Amino acid sequence: MYRDSANALDERDRAVGAILISEALVDQCAHAATIIRGEGLSHHDRWRTITDVHDTYPQIWTHLDRARTLLANRGANTAAYDELRPNARRAPTNAEATDIDASALDDARRAIEDLKLAVPGADWKGIATRTAGLARSKLSRPKGQRALVFGVLTIFACAVIGWTVSIIPERKERKSVVLRRELGEIAAQRKLRIELGRVELGQRCDLDRARELAKNLAMDGRTLEAREFGAEYITRCGDDPVVDNWAHAPRPPKP
Repeated sequence: MYRDSANALDERDRAVGAILISEALVDQCAHAATIIRGEGLSHHDRWRTITDVHDTYPQIWTHLDRARTLLANRGANTAAYDELRPNARRAPTNAEATDIDASALDDARRAIEDLKLAVPGADWKGIATRTAGLARSKLSRPKGQRALVFGVLTIFACAVIGWTVSIIPERKERKSVVLRRELGEIAAQRKLRIELGRVELGQRCDLDRARELAKNLAMDGRTLEAREFGAEYITRCGDDPVVDNWAHAPRPPKP
C-alpha cells in the first residue's frame, strides 16, 4: 500500500514516489540528449527523439507538481519549489528545437532537490542504498549477468509503473482520458498559434516568427503546408537553415 504519512517515508509514499518518477524521467531526457549529440543518427531518428523529449518533459513537472501538492497539504515548506516553478523553462529544447536544453533539465533537477528538502522524513539514502544493493547483489555473479541486469531493470520499470498508478487520485478520470484531453488542448493551442503567427508575420521577413511558424506547422503534422511556407519564405527573405529544417521535417508519429 502507498502512504501519505509524514513518518518514516520511503519509496512507497505517494510524494516520494512522484519525486522518484520525476528523477527517472529527467535521466531519460538526459540520455536522449546524449543520443541526439551522437554521430550517425539519422534526421528522422533525431526528430523522433526530440519529439519524445517534448512529450516527456511536461510529465516531469506534472509529477513534481503533484508531489508539491501532497507535501503542502501535509504542511511541508515548499517555498523554494514555489519560487522556482514559475521561472522554470517550459520547453526542453533550444530555440531551434535541434538539441536538448541542458538548462531546462537543470531546472527540473533543482526542483527535485527542493522537494526532497521539503520531506526530511524520507530516507533518501536508504532508498539509494536499497537500489544500489540490489544491483550489486545481482551483478556480483559472473554468469548470467545480462539476464540479471534485465531483471533489475524490469523490477525498476514495474516500480515506476506502480508509482504512476498509485499517485492517480481515486474517483478521477483515467490517465488515458486525461492525457488525451491534454494532448487535444495542446494541439488546439498550437493551431491557434499557427493562425496568429500567419497574421503577425504577413509578408514581413521576421526570422523568429518564421521559425516559430514553420516549427508549429511541422509539429502539427501539416508537412505540406510547412514545406510550402518554408519555400515561399526562403525565396522571399533568403535562406535560413532552421526554417528549412522544419520545412522538411518528417511527419511526427501519432500518439
